[in-house]
Amino acid sequence: MERIGFFCYNFLSMQEETLPLSFSILESMEEIPQQEWDRLFDKTIIEGYGFHQTLEQSKLKEFTIKYLLGKRDNSPVLIIPFFVMDFSFDMLIAGPLNGLVKKLKSIFTLKIIFLGAPTAEEFYMGIAQEENLDSILDAAIEKIEEFSRKEKIAGFLFYNISQKHPLLMEYLEKKCLIKMEGLPSTIIEIKANSLEEYIKGLSKNMRKDLRHKLKTASCRAKLTTERRQDINGISEEVYQLYMNNFLDSDVHFEVLTKEFFERINTNMPDTVKYFITRDKEKIVAFNLCFVKDGLLIDKFIGFDRALAKEYHLYFTTFCHNLEWCIQNGVRFYQPGATDYHPKIRLGAKLIPLFIYTKASNPLINFLIRVFARTIEPKNIDSSLKEITKLKKGII
Repeated sequence: MERIGFFCYNFLSMQEETLPLSFSILESMEEIPQQEWDRLFDKTIIEGYGFHQTLEQSKLKEFTIKYLLGKRDNSPVLIIPFFVMDFSFDMLIAGPLNGLVKKLKSIFTLKIIFLGAPTAEEFYMGIAQEENLDSILDAAIEKIEEFSRKEKIAGFLFYNISQKHPLLMEYLEKKCLIKMEGLPSTIIEIKANSLEEYIKGLSKNMRKDLRHKLKTASCRAKLTTERRQDINGISEEVYQLYMNNFLDSDVHFEVLTKEFFERINTNMPDTVKYFITRDKEKIVAFNLCFVKDGLLIDKFIGFDRALAKEYHLYFTTFCHNLEWCIQNGVRFYQPGATDYHPKIRLGAKLIPLFIYTKASNPLINFLIRVFARTIEPKNIDSSLKEITKLKKGII
Protein backbone atom coordinates (compact mmCIF):
# COMPACT_ATOMS: atom_id res chain seq x y z
CA MET A 1 0.00 0.00 0.00
CA GLU A 2 2.98 2.26 -0.48
CA ARG A 3 1.17 4.49 -3.01
CA ILE A 4 -1.13 6.09 -0.43
CA GLY A 5 1.68 7.47 1.71
CA PHE A 6 0.93 11.11 1.02
CA PHE A 7 2.56 13.31 3.64
CA CYS A 8 3.53 16.82 3.16
CA TYR A 9 6.87 17.44 4.70
CA ASN A 10 10.36 16.12 5.19
CA PHE A 11 11.80 15.31 8.57
CA LEU A 12 15.40 14.68 7.65
CA SER A 13 18.16 16.85 9.01
CA MET A 14 20.10 17.10 12.22
CA GLN A 15 21.63 20.41 11.24
CA GLU A 16 21.65 22.97 14.05
CA GLU A 17 19.71 26.10 13.21
CA THR A 18 21.71 29.24 13.78
CA LEU A 19 19.29 31.87 12.48
CA PRO A 20 16.45 33.01 14.77
CA LEU A 21 13.03 31.46 14.22
CA SER A 22 10.00 33.76 14.17
CA PHE A 23 6.29 32.92 13.90
CA SER A 24 3.20 34.71 12.68
CA ILE A 25 -0.41 33.64 12.35
CA LEU A 26 -1.87 34.59 8.99
CA GLU A 27 -5.52 35.22 8.20
CA SER A 28 -5.23 34.11 4.58
CA MET A 29 -3.00 31.92 2.45
CA GLU A 30 -2.87 34.78 -0.03
CA GLU A 31 -0.15 36.14 2.26
CA ILE A 32 1.98 33.11 1.33
CA PRO A 33 3.40 33.13 -2.22
CA GLN A 34 2.51 29.92 -4.03
CA GLN A 35 6.15 29.22 -4.86
CA GLU A 36 6.94 29.16 -1.13
CA TRP A 37 4.00 26.87 -0.45
CA ASP A 38 5.10 24.51 -3.23
CA ARG A 39 8.68 24.53 -1.95
CA LEU A 40 7.69 23.37 1.54
CA PHE A 41 4.85 20.94 0.78
CA ASP A 42 5.22 17.53 -0.82
CA LYS A 43 4.25 17.73 -4.48
CA THR A 44 2.26 14.48 -4.32
CA ILE A 45 -0.42 16.11 -2.14
CA ILE A 46 -3.78 16.39 -3.84
CA GLU A 47 -5.30 18.87 -1.40
CA GLY A 48 -2.71 21.58 -1.90
CA TYR A 49 -2.63 25.29 -2.66
CA GLY A 50 -5.72 25.30 -4.89
CA PHE A 51 -7.72 23.31 -2.36
CA HIS A 52 -6.99 25.86 0.37
CA GLN A 53 -7.82 28.71 -1.98
CA THR A 54 -11.23 27.16 -2.50
CA LEU A 55 -11.86 26.71 1.23
CA GLU A 56 -11.09 30.39 1.81
CA GLN A 57 -13.25 31.60 -1.07
CA SER A 58 -16.24 29.46 -0.08
CA LYS A 59 -17.33 31.44 3.00
CA LEU A 60 -17.62 28.40 5.25
CA LYS A 61 -19.43 29.33 8.44
CA GLU A 62 -18.40 26.65 10.94
CA PHE A 63 -14.75 27.59 11.29
CA THR A 64 -12.10 30.23 10.78
CA ILE A 65 -9.12 29.12 8.72
CA LYS A 66 -5.65 30.39 9.59
CA TYR A 67 -2.00 29.54 8.91
CA LEU A 68 0.96 29.29 11.25
CA LEU A 69 4.01 30.54 9.37
CA GLY A 70 7.54 30.02 10.65
CA LYS A 71 10.47 31.95 9.14
CA ARG A 72 14.26 32.07 9.40
CA ASP A 73 16.01 35.10 7.96
CA ASN A 74 12.68 36.11 6.40
CA SER A 75 12.47 32.78 4.54
CA PRO A 76 9.49 30.47 5.24
CA VAL A 77 10.54 27.17 6.82
CA LEU A 78 7.21 25.95 8.27
CA ILE A 79 3.55 26.23 7.28
CA ILE A 80 0.78 24.59 9.31
CA PRO A 81 -2.79 25.17 8.16
CA PHE A 82 -5.28 25.20 11.02
CA PHE A 83 -8.84 26.17 11.78
CA VAL A 84 -10.77 27.28 14.85
CA MET A 85 -14.31 26.07 15.48
CA ASP A 86 -16.90 25.41 18.15
CA PHE A 87 -16.67 21.65 18.41
CA SER A 88 -19.31 19.33 19.86
CA PHE A 89 -18.98 15.56 20.06
CA ASP A 90 -22.37 15.13 18.37
CA MET A 91 -20.54 16.03 15.13
CA LEU A 92 -18.73 12.70 15.23
CA ILE A 93 -21.13 10.42 17.12
CA ALA A 94 -23.72 8.44 15.19
CA GLY A 95 -26.70 6.42 16.42
CA PRO A 96 -28.80 6.80 19.59
CA LEU A 97 -26.00 8.47 21.55
CA ASN A 98 -26.02 11.31 19.01
CA GLY A 99 -29.43 12.50 20.22
CA LEU A 100 -28.33 12.48 23.86
CA VAL A 101 -25.19 14.48 23.15
CA LYS A 102 -27.22 17.02 21.13
CA LYS A 103 -29.47 17.60 24.14
CA LEU A 104 -26.36 18.34 26.21
CA LYS A 105 -24.67 20.32 23.45
CA SER A 106 -24.03 23.39 25.57
CA ILE A 107 -21.96 21.24 27.94
CA PHE A 108 -20.13 19.29 25.26
CA THR A 109 -19.21 22.25 23.02
CA LEU A 110 -15.73 23.78 23.17
CA LYS A 111 -13.80 26.23 21.00
CA ILE A 112 -10.83 24.27 19.68
CA ILE A 113 -7.89 24.72 17.30
CA PHE A 114 -7.66 21.92 14.71
CA LEU A 115 -4.14 21.69 13.29
CA GLY A 116 -4.76 20.49 9.75
CA ALA A 117 -7.20 21.43 7.01
CA PRO A 118 -10.98 21.02 7.14
CA THR A 119 -12.31 18.25 4.87
CA ALA A 120 -8.74 17.10 4.07
CA GLU A 121 -8.09 13.36 4.02
CA GLU A 122 -5.09 13.55 6.37
CA PHE A 123 -3.05 16.00 8.42
CA TYR A 124 -0.21 17.69 6.59
CA MET A 125 2.17 20.58 7.01
CA GLY A 126 5.04 22.06 5.06
CA ILE A 127 8.53 22.07 6.54
CA ALA A 128 11.93 22.88 5.07
CA GLN A 129 14.34 19.96 4.66
CA GLU A 130 17.03 21.57 6.79
CA GLU A 131 14.75 21.90 9.83
CA ASN A 132 14.83 19.54 12.81
CA LEU A 133 11.31 18.23 13.46
CA ASP A 134 11.40 18.24 17.26
CA SER A 135 12.87 21.70 17.73
CA ILE A 136 10.68 23.48 15.19
CA LEU A 137 7.50 21.82 16.49
CA ASP A 138 8.46 22.75 20.06
CA ALA A 139 8.48 26.39 19.00
CA ALA A 140 5.35 26.02 16.87
CA ILE A 141 3.30 24.48 19.70
CA GLU A 142 4.45 27.22 22.05
CA LYS A 143 3.08 29.78 19.56
CA ILE A 144 -0.21 27.87 19.23
CA GLU A 145 -0.60 27.75 23.03
CA GLU A 146 0.08 31.48 23.24
CA PHE A 147 -2.60 32.10 20.60
CA SER A 148 -5.04 29.83 22.51
CA ARG A 149 -4.60 31.78 25.73
CA LYS A 150 -5.05 35.11 23.97
CA GLU A 151 -8.21 34.01 22.16
CA LYS A 152 -9.61 32.02 25.12
CA ILE A 153 -9.58 28.76 23.17
CA ALA A 154 -10.06 25.53 25.14
CA GLY A 155 -7.22 23.61 23.50
CA PHE A 156 -5.71 22.30 20.28
CA LEU A 157 -5.44 19.03 18.44
CA PHE A 158 -3.50 17.54 15.56
CA TYR A 159 -6.21 16.25 13.27
CA ASN A 160 -6.20 12.99 11.24
CA ILE A 161 -2.62 11.75 11.49
CA SER A 162 -1.97 8.37 9.89
CA GLN A 163 0.32 5.55 10.98
CA LYS A 164 2.50 6.15 7.95
CA HIS A 165 4.17 8.97 9.87
CA PRO A 166 5.69 7.37 12.97
CA LEU A 167 8.21 10.15 13.66
CA LEU A 168 5.48 12.74 14.06
CA MET A 169 3.39 10.36 16.21
CA GLU A 170 6.44 9.58 18.34
CA TYR A 171 7.07 13.29 18.86
CA LEU A 172 3.47 14.00 19.90
CA GLU A 173 3.40 11.07 22.32
CA LYS A 174 6.70 12.22 23.79
CA LYS A 175 5.04 15.58 24.45
CA CYS A 176 2.26 13.75 26.35
CA LEU A 177 -0.56 14.81 24.03
CA ILE A 178 -3.61 12.59 24.41
CA LYS A 179 -3.94 10.10 21.58
CA MET A 180 -7.37 9.09 20.27
CA GLU A 181 -8.53 7.17 17.24
CA GLY A 182 -10.52 9.30 14.82
CA LEU A 183 -12.91 8.31 12.07
CA PRO A 184 -10.86 6.11 9.72
CA SER A 185 -10.73 6.63 5.99
CA THR A 186 -11.05 3.81 3.47
CA ILE A 187 -9.19 2.69 0.37
CA ILE A 188 -9.41 0.03 -2.33
CA GLU A 189 -6.36 -1.21 -4.16
CA ILE A 190 -7.57 -2.03 -7.65
CA LYS A 191 -5.99 -5.19 -9.03
CA ALA A 192 -8.74 -6.24 -11.44
CA ASN A 193 -8.60 -5.53 -15.17
CA SER A 194 -12.36 -5.12 -15.54
CA LEU A 195 -15.43 -4.44 -13.42
CA GLU A 196 -16.55 -8.03 -13.85
CA GLU A 197 -13.20 -9.31 -12.61
CA TYR A 198 -13.46 -6.97 -9.62
CA ILE A 199 -16.96 -8.26 -8.79
CA LYS A 200 -15.75 -11.86 -9.02
CA GLY A 201 -13.18 -11.05 -6.33
CA LEU A 202 -15.87 -10.08 -3.79
CA SER A 203 -17.49 -12.47 -1.32
CA LYS A 204 -20.23 -14.78 -2.64
CA ASN A 205 -22.99 -12.86 -0.86
CA MET A 206 -21.67 -9.48 -1.99
CA ARG A 207 -21.32 -10.65 -5.61
CA LYS A 208 -24.93 -11.81 -5.63
CA ASP A 209 -26.20 -8.67 -3.90
CA LEU A 210 -24.26 -6.26 -6.11
CA ARG A 211 -25.29 -7.95 -9.36
CA HIS A 212 -28.92 -7.91 -8.22
CA LYS A 213 -28.70 -4.19 -7.42
CA LEU A 214 -27.11 -3.34 -10.76
CA LYS A 215 -29.67 -5.41 -12.66
CA THR A 216 -32.57 -3.85 -10.76
CA ALA A 217 -31.26 -0.34 -11.42
CA SER A 218 -30.87 -1.04 -15.16
CA CYS A 219 -34.47 -2.30 -15.34
CA ARG A 220 -35.93 0.67 -13.46
CA ALA A 221 -33.92 3.52 -14.94
CA LYS A 222 -31.85 4.62 -17.89
CA LEU A 223 -28.81 5.80 -15.97
CA THR A 224 -25.98 7.55 -17.78
CA THR A 225 -22.92 9.21 -16.28
CA GLU A 226 -21.24 12.28 -17.71
CA ARG A 227 -17.68 13.27 -16.79
CA ARG A 228 -17.22 17.03 -16.39
CA GLN A 229 -14.57 19.44 -15.17
CA ASP A 230 -17.14 21.87 -13.78
CA ILE A 231 -20.82 22.20 -12.89
CA ASN A 232 -21.58 25.34 -14.85
CA GLY A 233 -25.34 25.51 -15.39
CA ILE A 234 -26.16 22.68 -12.95
CA SER A 235 -24.74 23.97 -9.66
CA GLU A 236 -28.15 24.34 -7.99
CA GLU A 237 -29.09 20.71 -8.71
CA VAL A 238 -25.69 19.41 -7.58
CA TYR A 239 -25.73 21.39 -4.37
CA GLN A 240 -29.22 20.17 -3.47
CA LEU A 241 -28.02 16.57 -3.88
CA TYR A 242 -25.06 17.30 -1.61
CA MET A 243 -27.39 18.80 1.03
CA ASN A 244 -29.61 15.71 0.83
CA ASN A 245 -26.71 13.55 1.94
CA PHE A 246 -25.56 16.06 4.53
CA LEU A 247 -28.98 16.27 6.19
CA ASP A 248 -29.46 12.50 6.14
CA SER A 249 -26.17 11.84 7.95
CA ASP A 250 -25.80 11.58 11.73
CA VAL A 251 -22.13 12.58 11.52
CA HIS A 252 -21.75 16.30 10.71
CA PHE A 253 -18.44 18.09 10.81
CA GLU A 254 -18.86 20.88 8.31
CA VAL A 255 -21.35 21.99 5.69
CA LEU A 256 -19.89 23.19 2.42
CA THR A 257 -21.34 26.08 0.46
CA LYS A 258 -22.42 26.14 -3.17
CA GLU A 259 -19.40 28.37 -3.85
CA PHE A 260 -17.09 25.51 -2.91
CA PHE A 261 -18.49 23.25 -5.62
CA GLU A 262 -18.49 26.06 -8.17
CA ARG A 263 -14.89 27.18 -7.55
CA ILE A 264 -12.97 23.99 -6.83
CA ASN A 265 -12.43 23.18 -10.51
CA THR A 266 -11.00 26.66 -11.19
CA ASN A 267 -8.41 26.27 -8.44
CA MET A 268 -7.64 22.59 -9.12
CA PRO A 269 -8.20 22.29 -12.90
CA ASP A 270 -5.97 19.27 -13.44
CA THR A 271 -7.34 17.36 -10.46
CA VAL A 272 -11.11 17.81 -10.22
CA LYS A 273 -13.60 15.57 -11.99
CA TYR A 274 -17.36 15.65 -11.60
CA PHE A 275 -19.29 12.49 -12.37
CA ILE A 276 -22.92 13.49 -13.03
CA THR A 277 -25.44 10.65 -13.14
CA ARG A 278 -28.78 11.17 -14.86
CA ASP A 279 -31.96 9.21 -15.33
CA LYS A 280 -32.86 10.41 -18.82
CA GLU A 281 -32.44 14.20 -18.34
CA LYS A 282 -32.88 14.34 -14.56
CA ILE A 283 -29.73 14.58 -12.43
CA VAL A 284 -30.07 11.91 -9.72
CA ALA A 285 -26.50 11.68 -8.35
CA PHE A 286 -23.10 13.33 -8.44
CA ASN A 287 -19.57 12.52 -7.30
CA LEU A 288 -16.90 15.19 -6.90
CA CYS A 289 -13.60 13.35 -7.28
CA PHE A 290 -9.94 14.32 -7.04
CA VAL A 291 -7.62 12.38 -9.34
CA LYS A 292 -3.82 12.49 -9.29
CA ASP A 293 -0.89 10.08 -9.71
CA GLY A 294 -2.91 6.87 -9.75
CA LEU A 295 -5.28 7.77 -6.90
CA LEU A 296 -8.94 8.76 -7.06
CA ILE A 297 -10.53 10.29 -3.95
CA ASP A 298 -14.32 10.15 -4.06
CA LYS A 299 -14.53 13.38 -2.11
CA PHE A 300 -18.19 14.42 -1.98
CA ILE A 301 -21.36 12.72 -3.15
CA GLY A 302 -25.08 13.46 -3.38
CA PHE A 303 -28.18 11.47 -4.33
CA ASP A 304 -31.81 12.15 -5.17
CA ARG A 305 -33.63 11.20 -1.96
CA ALA A 306 -36.69 9.81 -3.72
CA LEU A 307 -34.68 7.56 -6.05
CA ALA A 308 -31.54 6.63 -4.10
CA LYS A 309 -32.84 3.30 -2.83
CA GLU A 310 -34.97 2.42 -5.83
CA TYR A 311 -32.04 2.88 -8.22
CA HIS A 312 -29.38 1.71 -5.73
CA LEU A 313 -27.49 4.89 -6.56
CA TYR A 314 -24.69 4.35 -4.04
CA PHE A 315 -23.75 1.04 -5.67
CA THR A 316 -24.33 2.05 -9.29
CA THR A 317 -22.19 5.19 -8.96
CA PHE A 318 -19.53 3.24 -7.04
CA CYS A 319 -19.28 0.68 -9.85
CA HIS A 320 -19.10 3.40 -12.48
CA ASN A 321 -16.29 5.14 -10.63
CA LEU A 322 -14.34 1.95 -10.07
CA GLU A 323 -14.70 0.94 -13.72
CA TRP A 324 -13.49 4.41 -14.75
CA CYS A 325 -10.44 3.90 -12.52
CA ILE A 326 -9.67 0.57 -14.21
CA GLN A 327 -10.02 2.06 -17.69
CA ASN A 328 -7.80 5.03 -16.82
CA GLY A 329 -5.01 3.24 -14.97
CA VAL A 330 -5.97 4.46 -11.50
CA ARG A 331 -4.66 1.97 -8.97
CA PHE A 332 -6.22 3.24 -5.73
CA TYR A 333 -9.81 4.30 -5.11
CA GLN A 334 -10.48 6.12 -1.84
CA PRO A 335 -14.25 6.23 -1.06
CA GLY A 336 -13.82 8.20 2.17
CA ALA A 337 -14.93 7.97 5.78
CA THR A 338 -18.25 6.95 7.41
CA ASP A 339 -20.82 4.43 6.12
CA TYR A 340 -18.23 1.70 6.57
CA HIS A 341 -20.30 -1.45 6.25
CA PRO A 342 -20.96 -1.33 2.47
CA LYS A 343 -17.43 -0.10 1.78
CA ILE A 344 -15.85 -3.04 3.57
CA ARG A 345 -18.18 -5.43 1.74
CA LEU A 346 -17.05 -3.80 -1.52
CA GLY A 347 -13.42 -4.57 -0.74
CA ALA A 348 -12.23 -1.41 1.02
CA LYS A 349 -9.67 -1.43 3.83
CA LEU A 350 -9.75 0.98 6.74
CA ILE A 351 -6.99 3.56 7.05
CA PRO A 352 -6.67 4.31 10.79
CA LEU A 353 -6.39 8.02 11.59
CA PHE A 354 -5.45 9.52 14.93
CA ILE A 355 -6.02 12.70 16.89
CA TYR A 356 -3.50 14.12 19.38
CA THR A 357 -4.93 16.72 21.69
CA LYS A 358 -4.15 18.94 24.67
CA ALA A 359 -6.64 21.12 26.59
CA SER A 360 -5.65 24.40 28.19
CA ASN A 361 -7.57 23.57 31.36
CA PRO A 362 -5.87 20.76 33.39
CA LEU A 363 -9.25 19.41 34.56
CA ILE A 364 -10.60 19.17 30.99
CA ASN A 365 -7.34 17.58 29.92
CA PHE A 366 -7.72 14.99 32.71
CA LEU A 367 -11.33 14.21 31.71
CA ILE A 368 -10.37 13.81 28.05
CA ARG A 369 -7.58 11.42 29.04
CA VAL A 370 -9.99 9.38 31.20
CA PHE A 371 -12.76 9.15 28.58
CA ALA A 372 -10.64 9.16 25.39
CA ARG A 373 -11.01 5.45 24.67
CA THR A 374 -14.73 5.45 25.50
CA ILE A 375 -15.64 8.08 22.91
CA GLU A 376 -13.50 6.70 20.08
CA PRO A 377 -15.58 5.96 16.94
CA LYS A 378 -14.84 2.23 17.08
CA ASN A 379 -16.68 2.07 20.41
CA ILE A 380 -19.72 3.99 19.14
CA ASP A 381 -20.22 3.29 15.43
CA SER A 382 -21.88 -0.13 15.08
CA SER A 383 -20.17 -1.06 11.80
CA LEU A 384 -16.75 -0.07 13.15
CA LYS A 385 -17.43 -2.14 16.27
CA GLU A 386 -18.06 -5.20 14.12
CA ILE A 387 -15.06 -4.61 11.86
CA THR A 388 -12.74 -4.00 14.81
CA LYS A 389 -14.00 -7.10 16.62
CA LEU A 390 -13.29 -9.25 13.58
CA LYS A 391 -10.02 -7.40 12.80
CA LYS A 392 -11.33 -7.29 9.26
CA GLY A 393 -10.59 -4.75 6.56
CA ILE A 394 -7.95 -2.78 8.49
CA ILE A 395 -4.62 -1.79 6.94
